Amino acid sequence: MFLKAWRSKLTFILALTLITSIFLAGCNGSSESSGENDSNKPLKMGVIGAFQLAAGKEIKDAAKMAIDEINAAGGIDGRKIEAVYGDTKANPEEGRAVVERLLFQDKVDVIVGEHRSEVALAVQPIVMENKKLFMVTGSASPVVTDNVAKDYEMNKYTFRPMLNSTQLGEGFMKQFDEMVKKEGFKKLALIAEVAVWVDPIAKAFEEKYKDNIVLLERPPTDTEDFSIELSKLKQSGAEVAMTLFSANQGIAFARQWAERQIPVEITGYNVQAQSPEFWQQTEGKANGLLSWKHGVRAEITEKSIPFWDNFTKIYKREPGSYTGITTYDGVYLVADAIKQAKTLDSDKLVQTLENGTFTGASGKIKFSKDHGYTIGEDFVPFTYVQWQDGKMVSVWPESLATGKAVKPAWINK
Repeated sequence: MFLKAWRSKLTFILALTLITSIFLAGCNGSSESSGENDSNKPLKMGVIGAFQLAAGKEIKDAAKMAIDEINAAGGIDGRKIEAVYGDTKANPEEGRAVVERLLFQDKVDVIVGEHRSEVALAVQPIVMENKKLFMVTGSASPVVTDNVAKDYEMNKYTFRPMLNSTQLGEGFMKQFDEMVKKEGFKKLALIAEVAVWVDPIAKAFEEKYKDNIVLLERPPTDTEDFSIELSKLKQSGAEVAMTLFSANQGIAFARQWAERQIPVEITGYNVQAQSPEFWQQTEGKANGLLSWKHGVRAEITEKSIPFWDNFTKIYKREPGSYTGITTYDGVYLVADAIKQAKTLDSDKLVQTLENGTFTGASGKIKFSKDHGYTIGEDFVPFTYVQWQDGKMVSVWPESLATGKAVKPAWINK
């Protein structure tokens, strides 16, 4: 009798415990799924790049500046952005590990950044499989957005608010061609790093100038000694060379070019030459060197000069690599899309970005069908700067020039 009563009492207690647990779980579940609770959580934005390189450092600094501005203005409908940084170290394997941590451990909502194309292409499938927005603000390889065109449903979450290398090549070629015709140059050279993003540009250069090329060199991205390339350049008799450098080797090349007083004008793209620290890094041996620079202190839009001046005030240096202004715009693009769509649903964010036109610090941005960059006079301009006595001077096109291009002193001798 006693045993029977004890069993009945135990059954009652277990049943009561189970009911209470279900009730509490239901309450907790309801609270977690409520919009009110979610709106109090910060939006997590993964920011990736090789932060030890100038282009990667610019990604990190510009992202922080944009996020701080948005948060100071109240966030996205009251919701703050929390940055989670991942240093990919310019290495595809490291990049994959970083992105997996951001997605599965840090639970980021979107990912912004990366300037090494090899890394961007390595991490893209992981981000796409998890249906997260990937705002690529540095990688120039056409393959990044070609993937969107090839498999839209899989890769539609990828966007790039900047030029790809094919578009860059067209811009490089336009400036180069104008320079060649103006100066009457007949002997041309190309010195371009071995990298995925460079290949289409090098191919286009060879095809366009095949009858005038006297030297074509493709040094590795980690080259520190350019004595061989510079000796060949001098011996070739070239009058002008297009250089394409996206890593630290641009510093060594510029310094050694000046030290040897190679009688060849230099233009093209040197990512380090976009940095205000370049003059000091080359020991003041960059006079006369020309480089493309995405973003100059000019009134391209109402946001351009404020971006430039605020960046300079915060970091005690002027914006350098193109990745700064593209990342700044990229963060705002994501924030504006979320604000307009009123959701973090990636598919709805894709629709918002596809249908909108955004005015950024770099210019007007409208995404193409493959989520790349729309180019034209009404959009972001293509600009060149030249180092002159310690300063970057905007020299091309004339409509945005703050000075005139000059020849290196030893060429005028």
